[in-house]
Amino acid sequence: MASSIIKYTLITSTLLLSACSQPSAPSLPKSESFKAGEKDGCSTAHGTYTKDSEKFRSDSDYHDGWFEGRKICNPSYHK
Repeated sequence: MASSIIKYTLITSTLLLSACSQPSAPSLPKSESFKAGEKDGCSTAHGTYTKDSEKFRSDSDYHDGWFEGRKICNPSYHK
């Protein structure tokens, strides 16, 4: 009797928790420009300021990648 109550409780809890979670969006392939920006942003986060200013102004993929790289490589982001 007690084990069936525990099973019921676990199943119910799992269903309730899974209903509350948000599905993750499928990741799209990153362009070469995004990857270059991400690499430069990551270098910047590690203390070596790196940015192709022309691409940063004119290429939205590079721009977005630079900020993403700076964010994910920043040590304070992972605390």
